[in-house]
Amino acid sequence: MADRTHGWRPSVDSLLANLETAARGGPVELQVPEVSPTTYVGMDDVGSRWARIVCSPKSVSVDHRTAAISFRVLGDGYLVAVDPAIEKTVAQAFLAEIVALLHAGGPAGSAGVKALQHWRELLARPPGQLLDEKAQAGLYGELEVLTMVLGHGGSFESWTGWQMDQNDFRLPGLVIEVKTTLSPNYRRVRIHGLAQLADPQDGSELILVLRRLERSATGRSLPDIVETCVDQGAPHSQLLEQLASVAYSEQHRGHYVDTKFVSREIALRVIDDDHPRLTPELLAASTDLSCIDRVDYVLDLNGAANADLDTTLDDLLIDRINSK
Repeated sequence: MADRTHGWRPSVDSLLANLETAARGGPVELQVPEVSPTTYVGMDDVGSRWARIVCSPKSVSVDHRTAAISFRVLGDGYLVAVDPAIEKTVAQAFLAEIVALLHAGGPAGSAGVKALQHWRELLARPPGQLLDEKAQAGLYGELEVLTMVLGHGGSFESWTGWQMDQNDFRLPGLVIEVKTTLSPNYRRVRIHGLAQLADPQDGSELILVLRRLERSATGRSLPDIVETCVDQGAPHSQLLEQLASVAYSEQHRGHYVDTKFVSREIALRVIDDDHPRLTPELLAASTDLSCIDRVDYVLDLNGAANADLDTTLDDLLIDRINSK
C-alpha cells in the first residue's frame, strides 16, 4: 500500500483536540485548512467524530457495510462519521486519511469510501488481549529499529517481523534480528527456532541487534513510537493492520501510554560460521530432525563482548540503504 500522507500531515488531530471542550455543549465543527473542496471535521458530546465534505451530492459514493462508519448525504455534500466506541486515535487517523486523499486531489465524492477500503478490516477487528510488559518491550525494540530504517530513507516493507518471519528486517544485502529485553543481563537472549540464526538464503549478511530497555517517565510508549513511525512515512492503516497481527491494538492505547521505555545499551553481532548458534545444518549430520517440531535455546554472549561490531546501527543502516 502506498503512503498517502507522507510529506503532509493533515491537522485533523489538532482540530479535534480543539473541539473536545466545546463539544460538551453539542455538535461542533472546524474547517480544515489547505484542503479543497471545503472540508470540516467535527465531534459531539457523546464522542462521535466526523468529516463533512462540501461537494455535489450527485458525486457522492456511500458504503453502509461497516457498522463503525456511517455515511449521510447532505444537500451540499456528505458526512462520514465514526462511532464513539472506536478508539479516538483510530477514528482520527481514519478521518485524517479522508482529508489526505482530498488534499492529494482525489475525487471529493469518493474520498470517504476509498479511505474505508483501507480501514474496514481494522475497524471491524476486536482488540484482543493486552500485551504484557515483556511483549510490549519486544515490539518496542522492533519499532524503534523501524523508525531508524525509515529515518534513513529505508522502506516500510523491510519490516518483516509482523509476518512471524524468522527475522525482523530484510534490507538489501542485510537481514536484522532484534532481541530486546528489560533485564540488565541483555546479552542473554532467547532464540526461537533453528532457522532464526541460520544463514539467509539470499546470501545477505545476518546481524543480531541486542537492545536493553528501562522503564522511564521520560521515555516513549508503544503508542508514541507508533506515531513516530507514521511521522516518518509509515502508512498509518497498513502499520496498524500489521501491528494487529502481533496482538497490538490501538483500542488498548490507554493501557499502554503510561508504560514508557528508554534504550540504554545496544550491541551488534555478525552471525556467521564463527558465531555461536544452532541451525538445521549443524544438527542434521548427527540428529534426525524429522520428529523435532521446534527448538528454542538461550544464547549467552556475556563472555564474548569483544565480538561486538565496532559500529552503530545508524551507521550500518546508512551504509546499506544508501548503497542500494
